[in-house]
This record gives sequence, structure tokens and C-alpha cells, in this order.
Amino acid sequence: MAAKKNQKSPLSYWGVIAIIFTFFGWFIPTLGPMWIMIAAAVSVLYICFQMPLPCGAWNRDGKTRCRNNASGFLPGCHLEQHRWQTAKLMVASGGWTEIREKTMSSWKRMLPAIVAAATIVSGLAGAAQFVFAVLTT
Repeated sequence: MAAKKNQKSPLSYWGVIAIIFTFFGWFIPTLGPMWIMIAAAVSVLYICFQMPLPCGAWNRDGKTRCRNNASGFLPGCHLEQHRWQTAKLMVASGGWTEIREKTMSSWKRMLPAIVAAATIVSGLAGAAQFVFAVLTT
């Protein structure tokens, strides 16, 4: 019996299309800012809740970080203690320092955080352009 290959499905990266659309949609003159806002919202939701990333939670030894696969930036891996650790840190006092350290722990977590921030800025720019267009008509 052959062993099952441990490969990620290409379908798990569907949100990359939304991310690319968010950034390069500005260069398509026929698109309106509403489509860029929608693509930015979908991109941020994809990065936060579905993008394949390493978990990044502290292991029990307190020195190393978890390298298990997680689905998204906010939820952790399959381990119960790692689930939603990042979301809990957002509410906890002093948790933002820990989130920054967790995000900067590897390029695999830092790159999606930067992309999420850039898509948020792009979505806000689209919203501002949409509001300006509505107010001037």
C-alpha cells in the first residue's frame, strides 16, 4: 500500500488571487473602488482565517515556537492550547508585544501580516475614493 503524500492542495491558496486583485486592481481603469474594497475584505479574511501558515505559538518548553500547520493568522494549529492564542492575546493586557514577537518570529508569518496591512490600506483607499465619488456627484 502506498503512503499518502503530504502535499497541500493548490485550492488552499485561492485567496492569493484576491490579494493580487486588490493590489493590481488600481491599474485597471474600468474597475471601481467598490470592487477593490470587496477584494481587500476577502483578502484580509483569507489571511486571518484560512491561509496555510505555521502556528507560531510557544511550545511547552517556552523557548521554541510551534511549527505545525495552522489555517490562518489568528487560529492556531490542531493543539488545543494553541487554538485562538493570538486572538486571546489581542484582548489581554500587554498581549500586543507578544503578537509582534510571534509575527516577527519567521518570514512565513511576517509576510502575510505585511500583506494584510497593505490590503487594509488599499481597502481604505478604495473606501475613501468611493466616498469622495459619492459626495462629488
